[in-house]
Amino acid sequence: MGNRITFKITDYIERDLKWEEQECKQLGIDFYHYQMRDAAPSDLIENFKDADIVLTNMAAMSAEVLDGLENVKVLLRHGIGYDNVDVEAATRNGIIFANEATASSDDVAEHAIMLIMETYRKKKLQDKVLEKWIHERAWSSELIYPVHRMKGKTLGIVGCGNIGSLVLEKMSGFGMKILVCDPYLGEERYRELGIDHVPLDDLLAASDIVTIHVPVTEETRGMFHLDRFRLMKKTAVIINTARGPVLNTGDLVTVIREGNIAGAGLDVFETEPPPPDAGITSMDNVILSPHIAWYSEEGGWDIRHMIMDDVNAFIAGKPPRFVVNPEVLDQPGCRLIKGNA
Repeated sequence: MGNRITFKITDYIERDLKWEEQECKQLGIDFYHYQMRDAAPSDLIENFKDADIVLTNMAAMSAEVLDGLENVKVLLRHGIGYDNVDVEAATRNGIIFANEATASSDDVAEHAIMLIMETYRKKKLQDKVLEKWIHERAWSSELIYPVHRMKGKTLGIVGCGNIGSLVLEKMSGFGMKILVCDPYLGEERYRELGIDHVPLDDLLAASDIVTIHVPVTEETRGMFHLDRFRLMKKTAVIINTARGPVLNTGDLVTVIREGNIAGAGLDVFETEPPPPDAGITSMDNVILSPHIAWYSEEGGWDIRHMIMDDVNAFIAGKPPRFVVNPEVLDQPGCRLIKGNA
């Protein structure tokens, strides 16, 4: 590449980007960063149309925006999910789009297990028992009755990719029967994991704990709804650390209030943040966390290093590691190839 490369960031959650600034300086790259998470499409186009590489976190990279980013060759997403990116528009414009698919997998798996434990052992109700014990000197298990042990129960994992397979690995020592529903895993991968595919409805009916690890697609959006919840055991709980829109929150509130399932643990929500008066926020048998399953210091640095690895790949004329739209690589209009010609 004869001209200097420009790398721009739409918005970020790091405390500062001094490390990235230094890395780009050493590479001879022009580096700019902004906090434009809620910017209008016209402002995003104006500020990022001249970049070669754009990294986004939560800014809306809509078709309108991507159609206006006339020079951008690679678009990166900070993290795993990419609900805010119109992948089809990126492909149509010859833009390679990639995420950092494995950076926080261990963190999300650990967080899912935390929610499994807290939800199944009724941690929020335990806190109420503790409060009563401390202030009224009265101890009773009546408030949390009944609590069941996990050993001997059935764990259902919906989606067994990077994160789901780590949950499978980490939960394998709990003495539980583990079922997996993931129609996109090949037979060889199922053999490696030592499990068989179970249809979703069968998994829901058999599981004591269900944990969700699927992306948001047209197929998965709203896949957990009233009819599906009613397939579950009344003693079962459901955990979601994936994406909020895969689960219908109103239906979940309904089945919990009806006593058709025992509880839920959620790190993600259909509307973020959830409204203060949302039914899900005030239920004693629902454990909530603030969409933070991905976070750890180690995971944060993994993401930062992986992003710079993708920048270095661009310098070498290679695509990023985790390309979401690989079909663009074979298109005549792929800008990475054009830019390296």
